Amino acid sequence: MKYFIKSFRNFYSTNTYLSIFVFFWALFALTNSGFDNSEGLFHYQVAVQILKHGQLGFDTLPNGVFQEAPNGRFYAGHEIGNTLFLLPTALINILIENIFSTFVSQETIERIQQFILSFQPGVYSAITVTTFFAILKLEFLQATIPCFIATLCLSLTTYFWSYSRNLFDGVLCATLLVLSFFFLLRYFQISNLWYLFSCFICLGFGLITRISMSLAILVSFAYLVSFLTSHLAFRIKEILLALLTLVPFVIWQLWYNYLRTGLFYKSPVQTPIYAENNTLDGNIFVGITGLLLSPGKSLFVYAPLLILSVLLFRKFYREYPKEAIYVAALTILWFLLHSRLRTWYGAWGWGPRHCIIILPIMFLPFAVYLAYILKKTALKMIAIFLGSFGFILGLCSIISNWHFRMMYAQQRGLLIKDRFVWSLWNNQLVDMLESGFGNIVRTITHAPIITIRNYSKANEYASSTINVWANSLIYAGVPWYIALLLVIILLMLMYFSLQNILRHQPLKPSKKLTADG
Repeated sequence: MKYFIKSFRNFYSTNTYLSIFVFFWALFALTNSGFDNSEGLFHYQVAVQILKHGQLGFDTLPNGVFQEAPNGRFYAGHEIGNTLFLLPTALINILIENIFSTFVSQETIERIQQFILSFQPGVYSAITVTTFFAILKLEFLQATIPCFIATLCLSLTTYFWSYSRNLFDGVLCATLLVLSFFFLLRYFQISNLWYLFSCFICLGFGLITRISMSLAILVSFAYLVSFLTSHLAFRIKEILLALLTLVPFVIWQLWYNYLRTGLFYKSPVQTPIYAENNTLDGNIFVGITGLLLSPGKSLFVYAPLLILSVLLFRKFYREYPKEAIYVAALTILWFLLHSRLRTWYGAWGWGPRHCIIILPIMFLPFAVYLAYILKKTALKMIAIFLGSFGFILGLCSIISNWHFRMMYAQQRGLLIKDRFVWSLWNNQLVDMLESGFGNIVRTITHAPIITIRNYSKANEYASSTINVWANSLIYAGVPWYIALLLVIILLMLMYFSLQNILRHQPLKPSKKLTADG
């Protein structure tokens, strides 16, 4: 046992990527709210149904995103991907229920299960940013410290931070997309077919999580085909391998569509019940303008450092043309598709939620040239200003609760699209800034909390004060010293991980990513 602990300690202290993962997992865990209000809860219901009863469907209609299938049973309208990744957490929660149900109340068990479940998106997010760090370090040959700072910027100055505690399936898709891009780049560095296989495995899971991930598959194939000029026969073999890797996922999706709608080519999200959010009959010019310029939902508001990605894109293209085309093609296709939706901003969500999936990819030009930015006074000042604004907005969204704020606005009759999206002074951005600072004042002054319908007292308290799990645990009656001990453990993990990161000497990869990939 001592040998095992010593070996792990040595591995942890010398492995930068493990230290990066632990640091960001602890950070996201520290700022987690301890509960979730997203549609991921319905995906979790299906995971529990699979483990308890071995079935995908329900005999009676559950609350949420479920509808009746031709066979008379009720199935989730969303795809299966997020559910599959929730199976381990669901298994742990079922075991907890079986062990403690004889002497602990069902209400307490459900609170514990909800608490455990709420940390899963933080795991997704930690994997995403660790992979993002690896892309910068291994594929773009950036030094450790700039890589770490750029990864911090992605994590803390964009709305990625808020979604690190949200089970929205787009968070999982962001993880799968970044992993797929890493494996794709790695394949052209090392020429190991396992990397290519891993890339399209990730994209396959992405496809059965959100159908829009087919755009990422298309762009990845284009990147692969861009190398066809050399070793034509081998490149065709690569394409065949990629296609064969995707076949099981496509077959599953077609069968799952048929089970739920009676049509193999139609998912429930394409049926009239979801028309308000998913029908592609919106005004594309309004959608693109909104994604870029609207005060309440612009991508540049919720990820302001993307402005520098745009400014530096020409330089990025000159040095890494194929990777730049990948970033640009994915971004343009994503914008064109989602700007056609009636609710191009993602309906109920924090910021333009559909774009959270491709945010790390769009962030690459800024991240790759962070060291360059820090040497240029004008660019450095712009980065500091934009990053500071993004951090303040992100911190307010952590202190508060965007779902609670939208429910509160709806209760007061203020949740109007034109107002929350286009109004200059009464949009979601301003509402969150006011809420964040208001919650701090309310916490200090012990002012009355905000109450709304269909929210528990604990959630009302947390959403009206400081919306992190430690505050909620103390409010629920857990001794403050236990909450403090847990916080200290997470802070220590962050501290030791940071020590490992800062003392690590960068390795020199054997081959540089060139303009030819």
